[in-house]
Amino acid sequence: MSIRPTFSREVAMLEKGKARLLSSGDFLTAEAFAVLAQLSTHQSSRELRAWKRAGNIFSLTHEDKEYFPLYAFDPTPGYRPFLPLAAIITTLGSSKHDWAMALWFGSSNSYLGGQMPKAVMMDEPTRVMDAARSEAYGALQG
Repeated sequence: MSIRPTFSREVAMLEKGKARLLSSGDFLTAEAFAVLAQLSTHQSSRELRAWKRAGNIFSLTHEDKEYFPLYAFDPTPGYRPFLPLAAIITTLGSSKHDWAMALWFGSSNSYLGGQMPKAVMMDEPTRVMDAARSEAYGALQG
């Protein structure tokens, strides 16, 4: 049985998107995060695991290495999770796995006037949350 051409294109597009994300500079290993946040590698790994388990951040796994989005952290309180992100993750999590979520954050969004959610999240988290709801649930009529 042959693979559907549409499926092959989807796989190729996903791989291209993954490569774009990993080369964007937006994702850090636990070791790189430790340097940025001025933590020990052990403390960094422990905190990242706890934040991920709590749903405050998400990560990507590529070639047995875990990567964390830089935009998930607020630099002002010492690179702790950006608080509104947890609700956005919860909203998107019902419809998107980690790679799809990362692609959503890093792609232009018509609900945000063509801007990427990661680019406006710190300044306008409510708008990004609204865009996430629209993505997860579709246009709601009221």
